[in-house]
This record gives sequence, structure tokens and C-alpha cells, in this order.
Amino acid sequence: ALIDTLPNEVSEQLKFGKELTGIQASDSGGIQVKFADGSSDGPFDLVVGCDGIKSAVKEYVESGTISSNKLKQEGKSAIYSGIRIRYAVDDGDASSDNCDHAELRQYFGEGAYALAGTYGAGKGRPPRKAAFITFLDQNYFGPFRKPKAKSPEAVRENADWTQDVRSPAETRQVMLQQIKDCNIPNVEVAPIIEKADRFFELGVYFHNPSSLSGWSREVKESNGRFCTLSGDAAHAMPPFLGQGANQAIQDAYCLAKKIYEYNARSLGTEGETEEEVSLQKLLKEYERQRWATTTSISAKAGCLGYLEASEGFLAKFRDVFFSTMFRLGVAKKIFLGAATPNV
Repeated sequence: ALIDTLPNEVSEQLKFGKELTGIQASDSGGIQVKFADGSSDGPFDLVVGCDGIKSAVKEYVESGTISSNKLKQEGKSAIYSGIRIRYAVDDGDASSDNCDHAELRQYFGEGAYALAGTYGAGKGRPPRKAAFITFLDQNYFGPFRKPKAKSPEAVRENADWTQDVRSPAETRQVMLQQIKDCNIPNVEVAPIIEKADRFFELGVYFHNPSSLSGWSREVKESNGRFCTLSGDAAHAMPPFLGQGANQAIQDAYCLAKKIYEYNARSLGTEGETEEEVSLQKLLKEYERQRWATTTSISAKAGCLGYLEASEGFLAKFRDVFFSTMFRLGVAKKIFLGAATPNV
């Protein structure tokens, strides 16, 4: 649907299924990009990395190269939080009740919490129901792997939402048992899991916001062309404030303004006198404008995620804390504050 809103001359240039493996200066000036299938494209004046949490462009911005070793690349660009999420989706059918609004409810337990709700699936399609269980990886203490952990060194993010490789019956039983073990109320969550058609599991990753490399880098011998970052590639954040997509859209807006400013000033459009302008300076202004907001939201979302999935004493503290914050209006302020655009 979003692609349909683009001008034809833009949508016709879209290419899917590409894996970036190299960024270098073009012989004719500008930037040339290379892909795993042997193809290349360019030259470009600016390369914007919107390639997600484990971003190849981010690795280039930080090191000047893109590693051929995927595990090495992932280790550089993303940090595993030690939090995982399991999803169960009931696609519904013609007999499903129609709904004119989305609903989502949260249920807390020991070392985990669940979300259950109904949402639309598009025009002419029955509504879907989904149950999510967010829980702590027992092989990790926060983002730190325990010395005697039994899990693999590399934990998958599953960014392409590959369905669970286990049989639906096995995954269903795992989730139902997890609800029981974590003392999560099953009044709504369990029925959705029992009827679910699809299952997914994701690892929650985030970026260290204090990178000394920043969000942009000049490509050597490219005559002043740059790579820059946007969205998760710049500031991947835990999903517990629901702000990943919102912040990416605000990044795009701010970056587009800076690109327009650069073109207008350097080309002398709209009645302005042509003047010397630094693209590097404008990209730094874009980064400074967005860094504080995204860092603040990332920190709040991370703390919220660990607290929501806490166990023992922290779980009891969580219940009292959330109840108090809700009554005082602080919770509403935090959620609405994160959602308020800062562009």
C-alpha cells in the first residue's frame, strides 16, 4: 500500500532481495554499492542506510568496511538484550466477528508478560487475533551472557519474521506451558494460542547510542559524498514503547529537510544566491536533532522491558510501581511524550 503512494518514477526503481556487501567510490565520482548477487548500482551522491538493526551501512559508518562474516557484522552493529518475544497469530475466517477498532490487553506474570488483542488485517479480510509472550532469556543476565549458558553464542533476531521451525502443535504446547509456569492469567491469552495458525519468535536487539562514529561517514575518494543512517540502523530501540516506526518516520522527515536545504543553498534555488554549504555539517545537524530524543526513548523502552518481564521481588515492585504511576498520570505522560514528534 505504501509503494502505491510513490510517484511512478520512484516506485519503478525499487529493488528487493538485495544484500549489501560493499560501499566504495565510483570511478566517475560518487558512491558505488555492491550486492551479494554480484550486481552493483550507482553512482550516488548520498547513501542512506535504513537496513535495520543489524545494518551493513552502520558497520561501514563505524569501521569503513562491511564484513563478509555475518556473525562478526552482527556483533558490531547490534546488542542482544536478553529479552525474547513469542508470537501466536490466529488469522481468523469468514465466521470471525467483525471489529471496528483494535484492542490490546496486557497480563503480567513472573519473568514474563503477555499481550492479547484483536486488530484489522485489511479491507475485506476477517480480523486477526494475536498473543505475544515477552520473557527473559534464562541464558542471559540482561545483555550479558551467563558463563555456563547453554544457548549458542549468536542469538537470532529473526528480522525477516521466519515462522517457527517447530511443528505448530509443539510450539503451541511450549507457549501454553510458559503461561502456566509464569503464572500469566490465561483467560484471553490461552484461547488465542490454542487456535493460532502461525507462530514466530524474535530476539530483542538494540544499539549502543554512544557510538563515537556518529551517524554519517564520508566515502574515501568520492568527492565529498557521504553515507548516513536512519531508523533502526541509527538507533535500534527495544519495542516496549511502540516507537520504532514512529521515530524512523521522524528521522526521514528531518533528513529530507536537510537534503532539501543542501540542494536549495548549493544550487541557489527559490531566489537564493548560490553559496558554499557543507553536506557533512547538515548531516551532523540532523544527527544532533534526533540523537537526544531517540536515546531518551531507547533508555526508557529498555528499562520498561526489563521491568515488565521481571521476576521475584522486582515483579512485586513492578505491580505496585505501575499501579502508582498509572494513578498519578506518569505512565500516560511517558507514553504520550515518546509519541509526540520532535522534528
